[in-house]
Amino acid sequence: MVPTDRVIEFIHYTCIDGIAGRMKTLTEDEIIEQLDEQEQLLSWLQKANEILFSAVKTYLPQVFVNNDPDILEYAVKPLLAKSGPLDNMDVSLRLLYALGKIKKTVYADIICLSQFSQHVQAENSSLSFHDEMTFDFIANLNAITENEQLFSAIRKMKFSSFEVFNTERYGNMIKTGLTLAVTSLLKELTNENSANC
Repeated sequence: MVPTDRVIEFIHYTCIDGIAGRMKTLTEDEIIEQLDEQEQLLSWLQKANEILFSAVKTYLPQVFVNNDPDILEYAVKPLLAKSGPLDNMDVSLRLLYALGKIKKTVYADIICLSQFSQHVQAENSSLSFHDEMTFDFIANLNAITENEQLFSAIRKMKFSSFEVFNTERYGNMIKTGLTLAVTSLLKELTNENSANC
């Protein structure tokens, strides 16, 4: 996958580096590169969830405060801290959705990505991008199915004759579709973020 040269504001979010708790900013190209480096489906899903959760955690403080430093320091930081109640993707997303801060489709897609990752990991499965279960999964992601051109191309390749069908090409197309879905979800989170600030 060739990264784009364009830098889109939505990707300039601050994410939390889990190892040292450092903050860093990622560009669209860096996100695409990080996802593209993942050769296995499970590692791709884990990286995608890490990126999405970082974006959610970046968005959450703005839901609670209007730049009040005391509220941020003594109420919000403990909620978002490691082992805090909002240090969980499902809980954080449910809160954002319940407060009307994210669209239902964004909520559903991120939850779906998280649950599929958990399923693949729990099954200790060696699922790959070209497996039937992966196609069934992406067929339920709004961020992919709403991009009719992309989803149509994936369906055509999946159901094409054997001469045209190449599992590696098909798997790469699925991976590209999933990567586009993640960047689309990040856009939605940032659009919601800027609309609510």
